Amino acid sequence: MTGAVEVAAAIAGTQRRIRPALRPPRGSGLPAKYHLFVKDSLTHFSFQSEGSAKHVQLGLNHNQGASVLIRPISVRTTILAAGAMFAFSGCIDEKIVFRDRELFNPPPDSVSGFLGYFNVSDRVTTCGNCHSEKQAAWEQTHHADATLSLEESGEAQEFCYGCHTVSEKGNAVTVVAGYNAVKDSAYHDVQCESCHGPGYLHVQSVLAGSVVRPLASIAVDTGLTNGCGECHAGEHQPFVEQWAESKHGYGGHAYAAEGGNASCYRCHEGRKAIQYNFGNTNDFREKADTAVAARMPIVCATCHDPHDPQNEGQLRAPLGEPSLNQLCVRCHSRTGAPTPGAATRRGPHSAQGRLVIDEAVGWIPPGFAFDTNDVVGSHGTTANKRLCASCHVYMYQVTDASTGNFLLNSVGHTFEAIQCLDAQGLPAAGPCTDAQRNFKGCAISGCHLTETAARTAFQTVRTRMNYLTDVLWADDGDAVMESTDGGLLPKVLANAIAAGNRNEMNLYDTKLTTAEGAIWNAQLASTHQREFWLNFVISGQNTCTTAGCTTGGGANTGHYSSGEGVHNPFLLEALLLGSIEAVKAQYAVSAPPFESTPQLIMPPRVRRIQQ
Repeated sequence: MTGAVEVAAAIAGTQRRIRPALRPPRGSGLPAKYHLFVKDSLTHFSFQSEGSAKHVQLGLNHNQGASVLIRPISVRTTILAAGAMFAFSGCIDEKIVFRDRELFNPPPDSVSGFLGYFNVSDRVTTCGNCHSEKQAAWEQTHHADATLSLEESGEAQEFCYGCHTVSEKGNAVTVVAGYNAVKDSAYHDVQCESCHGPGYLHVQSVLAGSVVRPLASIAVDTGLTNGCGECHAGEHQPFVEQWAESKHGYGGHAYAAEGGNASCYRCHEGRKAIQYNFGNTNDFREKADTAVAARMPIVCATCHDPHDPQNEGQLRAPLGEPSLNQLCVRCHSRTGAPTPGAATRRGPHSAQGRLVIDEAVGWIPPGFAFDTNDVVGSHGTTANKRLCASCHVYMYQVTDASTGNFLLNSVGHTFEAIQCLDAQGLPAAGPCTDAQRNFKGCAISGCHLTETAARTAFQTVRTRMNYLTDVLWADDGDAVMESTDGGLLPKVLANAIAAGNRNEMNLYDTKLTTAEGAIWNAQLASTHQREFWLNFVISGQNTCTTAGCTTGGGANTGHYSSGEGVHNPFLLEALLLGSIEAVKAQYAVSAPPFESTPQLIMPPRVRRIQQ
């Protein structure tokens, strides 16, 4: 035995006494006198000592190789006789020792009750005394260096500190508090309480056996005095302003309409998306509110995990992984190909991600001439290290062209690729011409050498998509497919009506014909210059009563998926060429002469299949 040991166990909110080993693990650097705290379960341990904080590995009978955190505390002991509850490896003493010190310091700002750091020099938050796993994760985030990074920037001003310290910013407190009230180093950095609010009542309630839970809010909007947007706003960080304009935010309306629909809310309602796409069931203030008015768009916390530093920007999934696990693809991958035995009147639905990575997308025509195992461009590979975000979350600084004065740090949270710009270079809503769009992100991402090259490639791909979809159907401007319109499909429609076979082009029945498969691929490839593909009526479409066939003459819809063709130009071109050839062969109709060989250069590994 090398010295007295005191032990306290905080298990499920109670104090329990346990019997420890008295010999510190060899090589751990632990002094003879040390202290054991057991948190949440008997498999999570936190050792504390008179020394400096450190992580060590312990060899334990109950949980071999557990990771523990060493922190300094003061020592006061009472020795009690008791039997063993469980034993660790090493020498065993028959004595149990417990401590009776406070787990928190008096709050510097006693009015608000913000506790801040428990140990400033080691950056151990008071919350981290119990929530050690959250403390360990938080230490790896930029929030943990918020004060230091501000001061090292050389641009620190007094008004900056409210968002770089624990204060009333980011939580429900509405009066000057924390660092803004008391300039104490305990409030440095963006700590747990910055989002959860003051912890004083919480720690008191834990000791009293009646827990008050300081839940954080995930609500976001401009002007809110709570949540992420209270700090991540303004000309230097206009995250909330740009988000509010976007379709993820209040610029989109699906969250209100579809937020109660179980087949839709997993991607359209912010709270449900956290649960169903990322498996996160943590509580927050708004979680249990079922009112229609409480439905949320895709808020910051939907994509960003405040507690997990594993991915860039504390995102809930990786950005650069070209798979269905990628952050954006989790939602942007709902319906890429026709479902056998189901009507196709709704067309492709949020298929952008599937197109980018070539994953179960498109109707494959009979005799399709390309190997479909890997028809993908550089946009959808690890060569594009941020995948969707390379184009859709491009950040840049705007300065006044005449004075050079700073105007805005655009943070890319409109999520518009090649954003429209106004005369000063500031993001604009559009519509706009190609010359008014920002192609800088395409050039610096490594995909294109210059902005001009990127713009030229964009225009070339879009023109090719328009050209090939027009071969299938060239609408006369009324978004109604009629036998008098141009293209192959109106000829198929005319022949079907003449033969009394109107279901040949009825997207409401459950039989998928060649003509309907071609429509699916045209919808997948359609551009903003051919939007009729995403909401049109087929003249003479039959009314039917069979299962799965609900009406005739109804609208056929689809979601914009192609990104003007750039999401995967090679695959889209191949699908359209294959569809055209299949329609010509199946229905014995002909098209005016057109360029039927691929014009877009396929990746080297993609090959034509020998027929």
